[in-house]
Amino acid sequence: MCELFALSAARRYSAPKSLPIFALQARKNMDGWGIGFYLDSRAFVEKSASQVYVPGVLHDSFQRLARVIRSNIIISHVRFRTSGPVDECHAHPFTMNFLGYDWLFAHNGKAPAIESYKTANEPLEDLSSDSARAFEFLRDHMVEYYFKWGGIPELFGTLELSTREMLERYPGEYNYLLTNGRVLFAFTNHRQFMVLKGSRELEGALLVTTVEKGLSRESWRRIAKATNTHGLLLAISSTDIIFQKPIQVTDTTGLQ
Repeated sequence: MCELFALSAARRYSAPKSLPIFALQARKNMDGWGIGFYLDSRAFVEKSASQVYVPGVLHDSFQRLARVIRSNIIISHVRFRTSGPVDECHAHPFTMNFLGYDWLFAHNGKAPAIESYKTANEPLEDLSSDSARAFEFLRDHMVEYYFKWGGIPELFGTLELSTREMLERYPGEYNYLLTNGRVLFAFTNHRQFMVLKGSRELEGALLVTTVEKGLSRESWRRIAKATNTHGLLLAISSTDIIFQKPIQVTDTTGLQ
């Protein structure tokens, strides 16, 4: 299973401690890696189809990026392929521009039903994966809800509705990280996020990962969906979780 990592802070941070540890913890996933970050509100992504780790050695570029990137929000993904080929294009994060922002998206899970989704807007290059279709679906429906509401910029509300509709129409296992460089959104419906604020062993930002037990010996907080819900959506600003809302789905029968 792929693994996810995010750092969120009030100022520009690098992650020379936590990112290499994340890569080591996720080293069994050998189908590529990526790191996304922001510079002057523009999203940048560095990624590779290479293994992030070979015995005793982390990938040189991954280590370098962990040292030199400085961004309020950093997202990383180490891939275990469940759909799509093993190549650089299918490594995460993905990036698209909509609603006036550059967005970054990384996903793990299995959602084969959504691979049939056809966007009416610009597709994500020539990517054949459930992750790419999920990002397109969320983009399309966030834009639709945004303009339906007269352009009121309630991003959490548009994402909540878009995620609920995605789960109704295309049930599956979804964990994703989504950010516009200002707010970090995290959704889980099949694993967990481990969260730590103000680490003494790693960076002092807010750290988020899907790696079980976290990335240090400190007391990481486990965040997962409740048993009577279909997922949990978080919004993180700077080093604080500002919203946390369960996602309820009305009916998944026959909605494809």
